[in-house]
Amino acid sequence: MRNMPLRLVFMGCPQFAVPALEKLTQDSDFEMLAVYCMPDRPKGRGKKPSPTPVKIFAESHGLQVFSPATFRNAPEEIERMRSFAPDFLVVAAYGLILPQAVLDIPKLAPVNLHASILPAYRGPSPIHQAILDGLTETGNTIMLMSKGMDEGDILAVQTTPISSEEDFAAVHDRLSLMGADLLAATLKKYADGCIEPIPQDHSAATYTGKITPDLAKIDWYKPASSIANLVRAMCPAPGAWFEDAGERIKVFRATPGKETAAEPGTVIEQQPGSGIQVACGQNSSLRLLELQRAGKSRLSCREFLCGCALKSSRLNSDERETF
Repeated sequence: MRNMPLRLVFMGCPQFAVPALEKLTQDSDFEMLAVYCMPDRPKGRGKKPSPTPVKIFAESHGLQVFSPATFRNAPEEIERMRSFAPDFLVVAAYGLILPQAVLDIPKLAPVNLHASILPAYRGPSPIHQAILDGLTETGNTIMLMSKGMDEGDILAVQTTPISSEEDFAAVHDRLSLMGADLLAATLKKYADGCIEPIPQDHSAATYTGKITPDLAKIDWYKPASSIANLVRAMCPAPGAWFEDAGERIKVFRATPGKETAAEPGTVIEQQPGSGIQVACGQNSSLRLLELQRAGKSRLSCREFLCGCALKSSRLNSDERETF
């Protein structure tokens, strides 16, 4: 049995990782030695360097924070981490590829919290992709880290349903809180020798890419169900969008509407009470319920139409074959 706290080095950046860091910091079974984040990056119109959510939390709780730009060809950074002599290296949405020299540092293991049921949805955007694909279930995986991206042996898995009404923010926040509890419990069980790692089935692996504003553009030739998934997956950021007379308009809530034979992109209806209905592929339509003009606030469709209706009778759609 353990009689000393487990020594941890934590590596993470976004809000997703904050509950895990908070949980581990507050648990007396752990000693948080240091926190690693990506360097501050310019944000906003003024391009002022801004710290990551993990850095903000760590500094506000008196934790040591380090922000190396890389570990490759940086022996001084590797030596500094080695000097902490951690039992575990704990990673949650960190963003830097770690060389084997770093992965070899912890006494027990380098461990990663990943927001999917591996081997599905390896890579940087598993929550977005699960919603894009219309999944009704997702989860978290705790795995040992290896040189390959999200290829390590599995230590623990938890699942949660995705409702048809949930957007990225809702699923993200739930997985973040669930993952924190799972991570703490898994580290203790693994340290006590109660977990046998399970190799992943690499032949079943799927991969995700980086989410960009271009990927959030609405293609009206797709069926309404697919576009509704896009809206959910991109909410709140970067926000699904289309152009109306050259103006970019974002959509934050939408639902499939009635069947229609109208050409995709055709604005079928604009009514404050029922929403804006736009024709989509496969004789479907989408009802837009919450929108935002550039530089303005998010508005319900009723509020949006009280200010100004869409100008175009047919929204931007490249001429191509339907599918």
